[in-house]
Amino acid sequence: MPHSIGVIAMSSDIRVTAPRNNEIRKLHHFQLDMFKTSSSAMHVMEEQPSPLHKLMQTEGFKPFSGPDAIRVYRKSIQRLNMENMDENDLLNAVSSLGVLLETEIALMYALQDQICTRCGKCCTVNKSMRVPKTELKQIAEHVKTSYKKIKKQTRARPRRDGTMRIKRSPCPFYDEECTVYPARPGECRGYPANMLLKSLGGKAEYPSDCEISDDLLVEIAIKRALEEKMHRENPELMIELAEKKKRDLGRLGGMNQSQRLAYLVNRYQKTLNQGS
Repeated sequence: MPHSIGVIAMSSDIRVTAPRNNEIRKLHHFQLDMFKTSSSAMHVMEEQPSPLHKLMQTEGFKPFSGPDAIRVYRKSIQRLNMENMDENDLLNAVSSLGVLLETEIALMYALQDQICTRCGKCCTVNKSMRVPKTELKQIAEHVKTSYKKIKKQTRARPRRDGTMRIKRSPCPFYDEECTVYPARPGECRGYPANMLLKSLGGKAEYPSDCEISDDLLVEIAIKRALEEKMHRENPELMIELAEKKKRDLGRLGGMNQSQRLAYLVNRYQKTLNQGS
């Protein structure tokens, strides 16, 4: 008996409780979808490792795990229609966040500007920030004052690397909200993405106090889970995407995970500074 017929016959004979029946129905629908895949598509799929498999085979890969990963996974479930998804795809997608591609990091930086709630938590942390002189001058121009006055107002202190050190307890530019938001420093523009990348590289704590940190990773996890689903159902369409990812990973070859993330943080931080 052909496999597809056997699956159909088996599914019609099952009689169990509703919750269990739903689980079995999902499994059988998935099996039937797999059998419907064309032979040519199956051939391409066999030749092309899945997107998640490729990512997790990256040299030096360390899975994203722990309480933060569990929280991101749960939020991803809330966003997705899991009836059409394989739970393992989402689990693997979250775990694979231990390595990020340049295109995904660019997405994080672009997205955080759109979803930032301006809650002010990052403005009131008891930590100093480094601000290049050029950025401090831009802030002075924005508030229509002199560089000398803004330097005195913020009690900026010079550092050996040529930047200025400004205390944030709270930030001198914060008054219930950021008063220089359009001209805010690059360090502010890059938050929380910068801290997320550093935490994934083991160089900082996960910025769980920021309301949008999880959301940025949720977007990438969902994208990856959907790509994995597409790889099974439409593998031909994934070839071009797979090649793009291969080029991204190859560009950063020879670096370990921590070095790779540090490089990307610095690269995109420069881009943010240039756009400020």
